[in-house]
Amino acid sequence: MEIEALKDLIAGQESDMFAFLEKLVNTESGIDQISGVNQVGTIISQWCESIGMTTRTIPHDQAGDLLIAEYKTSENKDQKPIVLSGHMDTVFNADVTKNHHFRLLADKPGFAKGAGLMDMKGGLVIAMYVVKNLIEMGYQKHPLSLIFIPDEETLHRYSDTRQEMIGELQDAALMLNFEPTPTFDKIVVGRQGGMMLNVTVEGVQGHSGMEVEIGRSAVVELAQKVIALESLTDIPRKKLINCGIIKGGVSANTIPGSAKGNFSLRFPNQTIKEEIIADIERVIPEPYIADTTTKFEIESGVDAMVYTDKVDQLADHYLATADKMGYGPLTKVESQGASDASLASLVDIPVVDGLGIVGTGAHTLEEEADLTSLRPRVALSIQAILDL
Repeated sequence: MEIEALKDLIAGQESDMFAFLEKLVNTESGIDQISGVNQVGTIISQWCESIGMTTRTIPHDQAGDLLIAEYKTSENKDQKPIVLSGHMDTVFNADVTKNHHFRLLADKPGFAKGAGLMDMKGGLVIAMYVVKNLIEMGYQKHPLSLIFIPDEETLHRYSDTRQEMIGELQDAALMLNFEPTPTFDKIVVGRQGGMMLNVTVEGVQGHSGMEVEIGRSAVVELAQKVIALESLTDIPRKKLINCGIIKGGVSANTIPGSAKGNFSLRFPNQTIKEEIIADIERVIPEPYIADTTTKFEIESGVDAMVYTDKVDQLADHYLATADKMGYGPLTKVESQGASDASLASLVDIPVVDGLGIVGTGAHTLEEEADLTSLRPRVALSIQAILDL
């Protein structure tokens, strides 16, 4: 299909995309709304089946279900699939759509607001319409898979989604992730990984005047460990250790018997992630003050999306496609934000991210998206897949 014909084809689907996006946004799927996430999954699953895909889910007790929709033919069943992915959950609380439902902006034509519109229900619609059009064009080179994640915003804390995704991706040709970007001219080629670290120190509480020989300060012990860990930060290598919260003690004239610290840990690849874990395992158990004990827990985390040669080649393909279609130039960027595109790095397949809707205000009630970005985003990924 000629490029202008493709653009015209997608333009004719714009109103349908708007309507479907409105339906998804107005179906709440916040952090604690498991049934809402599954309702979004049901809506998407029914749509996917209507265009000839087969669907399956992997259920979870304490999170929504992972949704996989697949399209393969006798001609490509032995080929590796192309995976298009996104997440169905949002960060918002129940009843958010009473005041923050999908709504067009009268003072800003082509734009809309709504909780979860940008992050990332707009990206889900783009991925779905990419697959829809490829199926209708008779695309045969690779099987196509949509994998929509139920709990990205909670970093899969209460499910096995991470391992399930790794299993689905192991035999994939590549992964395209449809997180949003603030402008159309960006494509994401790398993301930092992150973990949350909780540290708890137990000391010996005592009066700061009468029991100085008995007391063992948990706050001082924690402070020493904060300094020791943060001194290992290496900004040029993107190894970042930050203690953002410290709590401890009961009064100014009491030697504190307990203290807690909460750390954010950031890393650009698996090697530095393992280095940080080794630092923690070395520093935390070693007491600075006798008779204190320290424990730690790495509560949750997401791996890094590593900018590899394979990623660079796929990104270059997108850049060339964008130029050919009149959408360029695109710029490769590395993002500080996390996403499940990182899981592709763990199985060493090519991945690019930021292919979703253009917008601002992610994770706020002011989420806003440029609806005019839907058409070119859909057309770009269709053409990129056709040209692979």
